[in-house]
Amino acid sequence: MSDIITPIEIFCSYADKDTSLLEQLEVHLSGLRRQNLISTSHKQKLVAGTEKAQAIDARLDRASLILLLVSPDYLASDYCYESEMQRAIKRHEADQARVIPIIVRPCDWTYAPFARQQSLPQDGKPVTQWPDRDTAWHNVISGIRRVIEDLPLLTASASRAVLPKVWNIPYPRNSFFIGREDLLTRLHTQLQAGQATTLSQPQAVSGLGGIGKTHLAIEYAYRYHQEYEMVLWAPAASTEMLASSYSAIATLLKLPERVASEQEVITQAVKKWLQTHGKWLLILDNADDLDLLPPYIPPVHVGHILLTTRAWDMQRLAQRIDVETLANEQAALFLLRRAALVKPDIELSQISIEDRRLATQIAQELGGLPLALDQAGAYLDATGMSLSQYQEVYQQQRQALPGERRARVPDHPDPVATTWSLSFQRVEKQNAAAADLLRLCAYLAPDAIPEAILIQGASQLGSLLAPVVADPFKLGQAVEALRAYSLIQRDPRTQTLLVHRLVQAVLRDSMASEAEREWKQRVVMAVNASCPNVQDV
Repeated sequence: MSDIITPIEIFCSYADKDTSLLEQLEVHLSGLRRQNLISTSHKQKLVAGTEKAQAIDARLDRASLILLLVSPDYLASDYCYESEMQRAIKRHEADQARVIPIIVRPCDWTYAPFARQQSLPQDGKPVTQWPDRDTAWHNVISGIRRVIEDLPLLTASASRAVLPKVWNIPYPRNSFFIGREDLLTRLHTQLQAGQATTLSQPQAVSGLGGIGKTHLAIEYAYRYHQEYEMVLWAPAASTEMLASSYSAIATLLKLPERVASEQEVITQAVKKWLQTHGKWLLILDNADDLDLLPPYIPPVHVGHILLTTRAWDMQRLAQRIDVETLANEQAALFLLRRAALVKPDIELSQISIEDRRLATQIAQELGGLPLALDQAGAYLDATGMSLSQYQEVYQQQRQALPGERRARVPDHPDPVATTWSLSFQRVEKQNAAAADLLRLCAYLAPDAIPEAILIQGASQLGSLLAPVVADPFKLGQAVEALRAYSLIQRDPRTQTLLVHRLVQAVLRDSMASEAEREWKQRVVMAVNASCPNVQDV
């Protein structure tokens, strides 16, 4: 099944003296425009004879993404600063649009209302101050592309508006998702099989870590959302996570028991609701310990339950669907698309023979593992490196990794260790505090790390990381440095961070014993500082 991509509307706010810089930005945005991912508007595109101020306001109010081209002239312009920028910030604060300041010329913008927003290019370095202007704009476009991936999280975005009213999927749709058509069709068929008999059996997407189980579940939810009135997501790696998830679901469903002091009352209320209502989808993510699930699943229901798990024996709890690595052609095409080397609608047969050969070779070396392919593609996109250059550094890095370290964790494939180490080294050189942030996250539950733990426990996080997490702007820079290499995700609605558990495993595995003890201590102290009334943390 193919989906029609609706372009994201972008409005560019700029001062007249920066028209040449706007034109340069438009040229570099052409790749996103040709992929039908965006459409742009600004005052130069207004039709002659229209009321200028009203037309600008209308386009600004319609945009999902607003780019501010910041310069001395922009800050000095009463219209840009007092009208366009203030209107943009209000929409951003209402979660109706995303605002990105693009620093095009040197100026003092630290006092501006947008100063707390993540700016581009990297580290707020003005475009005109980069030795190579094209490199600066490439950095800007990479940042914009990452924001576009998050836009489905906006409550007022076009893609969000058509989703069910009750929807708590914490991830945007993966625009790079490829293949798996047979699995999606099979899932849909088997979930629908018991629709009329109240005997719908849970389906379990099973496979190794990094194989793409969670993304398959996400794609299923987005693809078939029109068949449900409620789509619910519950991290299920532990009893604590399940209990917390069911409390959140009770709140979403506005159940009277949501305010109960006893967790069991809340859990039973959710189970009763699931048993007595239909047209819902419940996804239990990372349900590796199936023994935890029976207390949370109603014995009879007419809704649909989908698990993602590394377990093999389903214990008659669910019907297993195995997920394998991507075939060579799909893996190569995924890599090229993720690296932004081809348009999303390009097929492998349309790509040059040399690029096809190199991409296929790299995909084979990565074992067709989606997590490793995603990290490799992000690295290529962030660095602008060629396929042949990446293949060379990958092989060098793989040989440099100690064999005993690669073998210590069973569900810890070599390709993930190698792609991770390449990306982590790059991040550490560019932003050492970002590297420390990832080390910290390696010892926290991966699915939803509250940023409040970092902020409230900042004093416990060491001299390098502490001042960064205490400053929203610097924290944003650190998160973006990790996001650029697909090492972390951020949910702006819940103000949480998400790290793949395999990335955590590789990072913990790479630490010396002394460093491991140090970060464990920092995590405990930070959690204790953020939850001072909790005993025995």
